[in-house]
Amino acid sequence: MNRQQVLIIDDDRDIANLFNKMLAMLGFESEVVYSAKDGLSKLSLGVPDLVLLDLRLGLEISGEDILYQIRTNPRFKNTRVIIITGYPSMAEPISDLSDLVLIKPVEIDHLKTLIQRLVETKSKPQSEYFRDPVSGLFNEEFFQTRLELAFARAKRRPDFLYAVVALAIDYDSPADMEIPGAIYDSLMQEVGSRLLRHFRPSDTLARFSKYKFAILYEDLKAPKDLQAIFPRLKEEITQPIKIKKTSYRPVLLMGSAVHSHGFQNPLDILEAAERDLTAS
Repeated sequence: MNRQQVLIIDDDRDIANLFNKMLAMLGFESEVVYSAKDGLSKLSLGVPDLVLLDLRLGLEISGEDILYQIRTNPRFKNTRVIIITGYPSMAEPISDLSDLVLIKPVEIDHLKTLIQRLVETKSKPQSEYFRDPVSGLFNEEFFQTRLELAFARAKRRPDFLYAVVALAIDYDSPADMEIPGAIYDSLMQEVGSRLLRHFRPSDTLARFSKYKFAILYEDLKAPKDLQAIFPRLKEEITQPIKIKKTSYRPVLLMGSAVHSHGFQNPLDILEAAERDLTAS
């Protein structure tokens, strides 16, 4: 069996070399370059299965430029890209072009788990396997993976605080008529876009089923920070959506739970947020 080829492009030599050692231990064949110029040179000569890409690589060529070149070149149609950056705002405009966005500092165990799951999938790159095809958000499987990692991280780091927001979204339709499937999909696409506009690339937004959504909000400073999310969500999500001259009003239910050490397993916090669902 051919070994997975990985290219690491990061100007922080210590971090890049650490990633390289971890990948070698996992059985990958990896190569490290420390500049955007060298990264482009390597990409011109070969097609890696996976690229670990830092965005902040210098003034002349950025990681963003490299990502665009990968995504617009048919040679790399099967190449997966993981963005690793210390600047979330830089990743936000291009998060949909990557398969995953990780914010530095990245824990090695965290990266190891995500890489293993990512390369084991048989679907196309750009997170298609992990995304709900209608809303464009992540699916339940990927959400639970991130939740497991957050749970494990909180055990190692007492200062790490995260929360889950559960959402149920339905629609008031004219004359209480059943909404046709194609219209309903268009409504969910708009809801997905609205959600994505108000969260960081490092937050995990997922659609579980027809009505059910969840958000994993990591690195909270304090539990009260979660309350600032609710008014913003309500204002954005409940705005009417007009499709083919018909207006539909989203109806939103929200619940939340903040991590505590009383939770015994990763799904406990999700179940607590779902129990907290209340009319908004």
